[in-house]
Amino acid sequence: MKLKYALLTAAALTLANAAHAGLSFVQAVSNPVVARTEAFNGIAGINNMAVGTSVTLGKLVSDQVGKVTFTYLGNESGFVDSFSMYLGGPGQTLLESNAVGTSVSALIGPGDLNFWFEGNTGKFAYNGGSWATGTSIGLITGATGSKVGSYQFILGYNDSAGASRLGDWDDFVVGVNFVSAVPEPETHAMMLLGLGAVGAMARRRKAAQTNTPKQV
Repeated sequence: MKLKYALLTAAALTLANAAHAGLSFVQAVSNPVVARTEAFNGIAGINNMAVGTSVTLGKLVSDQVGKVTFTYLGNESGFVDSFSMYLGGPGQTLLESNAVGTSVSALIGPGDLNFWFEGNTGKFAYNGGSWATGTSIGLITGATGSKVGSYQFILGYNDSAGASRLGDWDDFVVGVNFVSAVPEPETHAMMLLGLGAVGAMARRRKAAQTNTPKQV
C-alpha cells in the first residue's frame, strides 16, 4: 500500500513540474539587456528596484499547447495604459481601473503569444511585433517581494521615456503563468510505471488470496 501511494505521489509531482514547461522569454535580437533610467516602484508586493538595475527586453513564446494566464499586478504611470490579448478566442483586456489581481486566460498553441500593451497617447508595444518609439516589453528579473514567487514570469511595460529603451518598466505590470496541456515524456513514463506497479501488486494480492488454504 505504501508503494502504491508513493508511486502515485511521484506521478502527481511530475505532472505538477510539467506544468511549468512550454513557455519561454526570448531576448530581443538587438540590445536585449538595458538599465533602468528611472526607479521601478509603486507595485504592491514587488519591492522597488533602483536606477541602473537591469531589464531584459524581448517576447514570450510557447512551444506547445496550454493555458496561459495574465494577472494585473499594478501600474505607476502618468499615462493611462492597458494590456490586451487575442489568443485563440475573443480579445481580453486588463485596465488600470481593474482591481489588482484581475486575470485573463486563454488556450494557446506554439508560437509568439498575441498580446500587446498600449496607452492613451497612441503608443504601443506588441509581443514579438512592433514597438512604438519609447516603448518596450521587459522581463522583470531580480525582483523580491510577496508576489514574485506566484508567477513564472513578470512583465513590465515601458510606455515612453522620450527615447527608445529608457525608463522604469513599471507603467503596467502583469504576472504570467502557463500550464501545459501536453505532459512531458517523462510524465508518461512515470505514470505508466506507477500504474503498472499498482496493477502488479493487485494481481499478486489476488493470487495470494486465491492460493490461501481455507480454514475448516
